[in-house]
Amino acid sequence: MDLLNLLKKPGEEIRKERKRKGLTQSILAKRAKVSQALIARIEKNQVDPRLSTLRKIAEALMEDSQPRGSRAIDIAIRDVIVVNEDDTIEKALKLMRKYGISQLPVLKNGTPIGAVEELELLKAFAKEKDVQKFYQKKVVEAISSIYPMVDPDTSVTEVVDYLLKGHNAVLVTREGRLEGIITKIDVLMRSKNIIASV
Repeated sequence: MDLLNLLKKPGEEIRKERKRKGLTQSILAKRAKVSQALIARIEKNQVDPRLSTLRKIAEALMEDSQPRGSRAIDIAIRDVIVVNEDDTIEKALKLMRKYGISQLPVLKNGTPIGAVEELELLKAFAKEKDVQKFYQKKVVEAISSIYPMVDPDTSVTEVVDYLLKGHNAVLVTREGRLEGIITKIDVLMRSKNIIASV
């Protein structure tokens, strides 16, 4: 990052460096301990930031990123098998069988709103008198869980905490859009740094 340009054109330089590092305004704000609204106003040249504020933002932008393998996105399954809210239970079950999975996030306009799970679907099936009606129900009627959602840069340790609290999965999202899913087996099989950090 060009510190001289940061002083001359703070908004432009912050936006450029933030995007280069793949950070959202909210993540940068969290790291710099300022509000996301302030970052947005600086980037739009709507405010002339104090030198102390610029220093905090610059330090946040120059922070070494977490080691590879220690962030949620590093261990997440990126090609997430999902269903949309108006898909049928039959479609969800076929996807579960095809891909050998026991839960599916349910999306509404690309945003996760919950999940359907094999065990809960079995319980609902056992209570249903009309089997054909059961299969044609919309998955939105069968949502049984809402999984925690974390930013891509969230530490794996925090993801493990969620899983240990009984959640079957954790969703990795960026500005509400699904980017990945992490289950217990993903942590156990894909993270090399987790034992040292727990």
